[in-house]
Amino acid sequence: MKTHQGSCHCGAIRFEADLDLSQGGTMCNCSICSKLAFFSSKAQPEQLRVTAGEANLGSYEWGARIGQRYFCRACGVHMFGRGDLKEHGGAFASVNIHCLDDVDPSSVSAMYWDGRHDNWQAGLASKPWPFVPVAGSAKVAM
Repeated sequence: MKTHQGSCHCGAIRFEADLDLSQGGTMCNCSICSKLAFFSSKAQPEQLRVTAGEANLGSYEWGARIGQRYFCRACGVHMFGRGDLKEHGGAFASVNIHCLDDVDPSSVSAMYWDGRHDNWQAGLASKPWPFVPVAGSAKVAM
């Protein structure tokens, strides 16, 4: 476990997170993760701390509203999420590894979820799931 420093693109928001990146990160092919290229490291909520610019945070949630994604209102970068999902062990924080200032994301191994097809029960795979378009996936209920 190491404390990593992170930020948005413009620097208005800074955060730190206690993460064990030796366990790798995860990527998901669901619509939001794919469009954001979110490369995630999971943490307990108290392991993620905003250290500057909290007033500049915006949030986005959709669907079942189990998680909120936080972004910078100035530059739009999505840095982390927070939520509560029984299947993920309850309350969690999810940090975008691409936003860590002291980590080369290419040095972190990745595992893959098949969220595009709600195939959570299959668990993590060592390579990306095949891309199969979902009819009407461009339409998102708000």
